Amino acid sequence: MTNLLAAAIAGLCLLIQDPQPPQPAGNPVPTAQNQLGETVLSPRIRNITRLHNSMPHLLVGVGLVTGLANTGSSDRGTRQALLNVVRQMGLNHAIQDVIGGTTTLVTLTCTLPPFAKEGQLLDVKCEVMTDASSLRGGELLRAELKGVDGKTYVVAQGPLVTSGFTATGANAQATKNLNATGWVNNGGLVIQEERCSFYSESGMLELQLLHPGAFNAASVAAGVRTALDGMRAKISVVDTTLVRIELPEEDRTDENAVRILNLVGNVRVVVENPAKILVDQSSGAVLAGEGVLISPCVVGLSELTIAITNDQEVSQPNAFANGTTQQVTRTRIDVQDRSTPLSKIGGGATVGELLQNLRALGMTPAQLVSVFQALDQGGFLHATLEVR
Repeated sequence: MTNLLAAAIAGLCLLIQDPQPPQPAGNPVPTAQNQLGETVLSPRIRNITRLHNSMPHLLVGVGLVTGLANTGSSDRGTRQALLNVVRQMGLNHAIQDVIGGTTTLVTLTCTLPPFAKEGQLLDVKCEVMTDASSLRGGELLRAELKGVDGKTYVVAQGPLVTSGFTATGANAQATKNLNATGWVNNGGLVIQEERCSFYSESGMLELQLLHPGAFNAASVAAGVRTALDGMRAKISVVDTTLVRIELPEEDRTDENAVRILNLVGNVRVVVENPAKILVDQSSGAVLAGEGVLISPCVVGLSELTIAITNDQEVSQPNAFANGTTQQVTRTRIDVQDRSTPLSKIGGGATVGELLQNLRALGMTPAQLVSVFQALDQGGFLHATLEVR
């Protein structure tokens, strides 16, 4: 009987103690609920980290698009670029021989991923850099895309794909989406590889967190230790952004790096829900992490509107009077004072509950921004506020 009573007391203490999220050790399920009813997320490590020393290379270039149906540019720069292409083909023309309207100059952008090999095909984005109105139906002539080091890594060529259209008549015009932007799908050819390595300069594998934080870094490190249990690897947390995997020198091969990254990347770890609120003042959209709390307070808003109107009236004298007709300006001032009733917010209220109350009061997006800024400045909002 005594043992049963002790077990019951221990179970009750376990239920009323502070709830703790699942520990990173092991392989938790993707989503779960803690004892407060909050969602606990457990994504794979490969989805929340990236290899620290392998970064994509941003490439840029300038190209010439032809085949436009009188929607191109007729400026001198475009005509000169077309003339250069014509002369490269062995034709001797002058600038006055080149007629614009079917060609345009465009800027080219492309992202070279890490470990890209020669012959790999990439998508290239084209954007108008002249007064051309549309790229629909155009084709990009061969152009080079260079990196920050000035070297050419990709050569692009091919037809453009645009998402919009423009229809023009004598007295009307209809446009859907932007025609000044297009894509050359699989039109970029990698002609030079960029030197990449799985290992940093110190010879270690380093995982960079996409969303840095002390909890997330410790959770990823614990997940890495679980995946590499029994192997000759030393795992350490460098800071809130970086987790380092140190291997013996004889194990630092590319094949072993791929195997380790695959083992580590498949492990699920617990991440914290960001205590952040994002308010878009143009649309009134409010994004908040689950569990963001607000201290007890009273919320109300007063709005004073003053409207000044000038009315033009005509003063007409009597029929037998000696006066003249005059135009008189009369000013009318209207003052409206609209105040929302005070709304009490209890302790521990979430942003969702506060937003529901404020919506019920009929507040505009600008007023919502003012309320959240006041809560943040007063210290009632326990989260990071970002207003766009």
